[in-house]
Amino acid sequence: MSTDHDDVRMLIGAYVLGGLSETDRRVLESHLPACQECRDELARSAPLAGLLRRAPDMSAARPQVMREAAIDAAPPASSAGIDRLLEQVRATAVARRRRARRQWLAVAAALIVVAGLGLGLMLPFRQSTGPSTAFTSAAGYSVSGRATLTAKPWGTAVSVTLADLPAGGSGPFILQVSSVDGRKEQAATWAITPNGSAAVTGASALHLPDIRSISVMDHAGRMLATTRPL
Repeated sequence: MSTDHDDVRMLIGAYVLGGLSETDRRVLESHLPACQECRDELARSAPLAGLLRRAPDMSAARPQVMREAAIDAAPPASSAGIDRLLEQVRATAVARRRRARRQWLAVAAALIVVAGLGLGLMLPFRQSTGPSTAFTSAAGYSVSGRATLTAKPWGTAVSVTLADLPAGGSGPFILQVSSVDGRKEQAATWAITPNGSAAVTGASALHLPDIRSISVMDHAGRMLATTRPL
């Protein structure tokens, strides 16, 4: 049996008259809590059973027809039974609305807490930029440039400007960040430029106070230049 609204609504009249199978009755009763239109229709149809019980007995005039109808039809649903069903349906619908409202309130409260925590974490943080420090070229190279470190919530942004980088087979170049406890991180890589200069911004998970040095390396791991934060 389809549980589409129009199909279920067709069952209401038969329900009031007691002519539904057990399966169709369950379909209708499970549909009612979620459908105000069908609940209103059931409430309007409920008096029909009482009217039928008060109607004149026509069995004497049409005994054969009435006997055949009696074989197939169950007794009409009582008004009290329908009233009880409607009351149960209303109570179920109210309970569902209350549960949904509590769930939405809980979600809203959680979002407020999360937003408050995020704001609390963000407010104390002040982005700070360290002084620009000059690179010292390694022996055999003439690399020059400067490095600027900027503290971020996630670590440190490393911006470098460089000149006189070696050409030929030295690239690509690597910007390496070393920590005070000996850890090393690759903050950026870039290719050889025609004029041997570069302006690169990389990123490191190390926080500014934990950084010991910034180094420029070639693809073979040879150090070309280095600097230390002041």
